[in-house]
Amino acid sequence: MSRHTPRSERWDQRGPTDYHSGPGLHVYFRKGAWWADVAYRIRPADASPETSVPSESHRDTLGPFKRPRNAMVEAERHATFLERRHTDRLDWGV
Repeated sequence: MSRHTPRSERWDQRGPTDYHSGPGLHVYFRKGAWWADVAYRIRPADASPETSVPSESHRDTLGPFKRPRNAMVEAERHATFLERRHTDRLDWGV
């Protein structure tokens, strides 16, 4: 069984209103609220992982949220949903 990883180890604070987790998750404060960006690419279903077929880039913006914790939790939930839905065709970042 794996040990729980605290949020402070999963997210890097790069400023007073800017957090990053891995290559695709970003939480920031704008216009009086907290927002989360989830950036990812999806390879076509008929392409094999070895071929260099252009992936379809996506950026989902989630929010507004009252606290940074809420934005982080929702970004992680959305990332888990994408991983389960697209399994081996998903790459993080744009």
